[in-house]
Amino acid sequence: METQVHDTVEITIPRERDFSIVAELVIGGIAARHDVTLEVLDDLQLALASLIEHDEADDGEVTVLLRVGDDTIDVAVGPVGEHTADVLNDDAGETLGLRRLLDTTVDDAAVSRRDGGAWVDLRKSFVPGEPHS
Repeated sequence: METQVHDTVEITIPRERDFSIVAELVIGGIAARHDVTLEVLDDLQLALASLIEHDEADDGEVTVLLRVGDDTIDVAVGPVGEHTADVLNDDAGETLGLRRLLDTTVDDAAVSRRDGGAWVDLRKSFVPGEPHS
């Protein structure tokens, strides 16, 4: 069965804490339309903020692409710096870092290459509710 995409939002923001809050609000608004639980929403917002703010050497802008399907929310973030991509490609082991945080807050976190840079693809499942109008 193919998953139907219900909402897609793309925003480009400066890679700074003040602006990562904007991305968190966008996710919150979209998630509310699909009756996503607060637990799922909190996990996604924490994962996104941690990813955007991970490496202070990363500067410039970052694009956040959010897609809500029947029972999943997919978030693509990029481009991220090579240090962030390397951290995510390594096994978390016993280290309490970004890889471990993403492994505990989202169902899947993977690094992909596109548009000449590294992107992080996050996926979080949820139990669908009744969408709001």
